[in-house]
Amino acid sequence: MKNPKIDKKPTFWTWLHRNRIKVAVLAFIVLVPLALIVTAYVGSYTANRKVGFDNEITSETEMIKKFLEPDGIDAFSLNIVWTELKNPVLDQDSGDLFGGYYKFSINYEANENFVVKTVTVIPLLQTDWKNLRSVGTPTAITTVARSVTLIFNHELPFNPLPFVTVNEPHLYLMVEYVLTTGGQDVEFTEYVQFSLKDLNPINVVS
Repeated sequence: MKNPKIDKKPTFWTWLHRNRIKVAVLAFIVLVPLALIVTAYVGSYTANRKVGFDNEITSETEMIKKFLEPDGIDAFSLNIVWTELKNPVLDQDSGDLFGGYYKFSINYEANENFVVKTVTVIPLLQTDWKNLRSVGTPTAITTVARSVTLIFNHELPFNPLPFVTVNEPHLYLMVEYVLTTGGQDVEFTEYVQFSLKDLNPINVVS
């Protein structure tokens, strides 16, 4: 008597071996575009998280990627208030945007046991995802609020990539200050980020 034939169900590996060409083609069709999309998003985001304070970025520009909070400097805390915004308007003749600016009120409060002699900031506005930027002029600040204005002739919000919306730039500050310690003046430089996300200016100029 012959033994009955037993049908074996194909395993996953058997099925994969039989259909390896189809699987490879399908993986190529799906994974390559996905990898390109991820690369575009990650590259665009990380490239614009680095900040240079030169008016024109060159190969010699020092790019900064680590920033303190406004209260992160040991010697003093920065008080920053977004006081005014004017969105740029379009020049019908040239097609350029003009007249836009951001205005901030900035002062510092010295921390205990620190003698602060001078504080100067170089302000910079820069967006995430796309390199829209504007560098301001060096401004000496004191314990009394000082107005700092940056020209910003870029249209916001904008969508650099699908599902990504940029509503405001960040305010970055190069903070150069001098402390008097042990009878000597010592110079320091720190970098500060002040995010405008979810903030509103006190005044919007129409």
